[in-house]
Amino acid sequence: MAGPGRIPGQYNIVVAGEYETFDHQMPIEEFLQRLKNDDVPEEVSVVGLEEAFDDEELVNELAREMDQRADDLEYQSPTVQFVVEGSFHRRGKTYDLRYAGDLYSLQELFGPQLERRDQGDWITSPF
Repeated sequence: MAGPGRIPGQYNIVVAGEYETFDHQMPIEEFLQRLKNDDVPEEVSVVGLEEAFDDEELVNELAREMDQRADDLEYQSPTVQFVVEGSFHRRGKTYDLRYAGDLYSLQELFGPQLERRDQGDWITSPF
C-alpha cells in the first residue's frame, strides 16, 4: 500500500514537513511544461503552489492543462505530490490553502473532488 501523501493516480496535496516527499522536486512552471509535453515523472513533488496563486494567469493555465491531461495521467498513474507551505481551511464542501494570511481555492485548480486524509495535512484529488 502507498504511504501517506503518496497515492498513485491522484494529486496528493501535502503540507511541507508533514510527510515524506520525493527527491525529484520541480517548480510549478516546470510541472506545467511537463504536462504540456506529456512528460510527467513517475514520482514527483511539485513545489511553489502557494506563491503561484499570486499569478492568476499561471493558475488558470495550470488548471486548464491539468484538466486536458487528466485522461493521460489516469492511464500513466504517476504519483504527484503538491508540497505546499501553509495550512488547509475547510470551506463548505471544499478546501482552501491558507498562506501568508490569504485563502486560495484548491477547488479552482484541482476540481470539486477534494478529499481530506489522515490528520488534515494531506488532501487528494483525482486526475
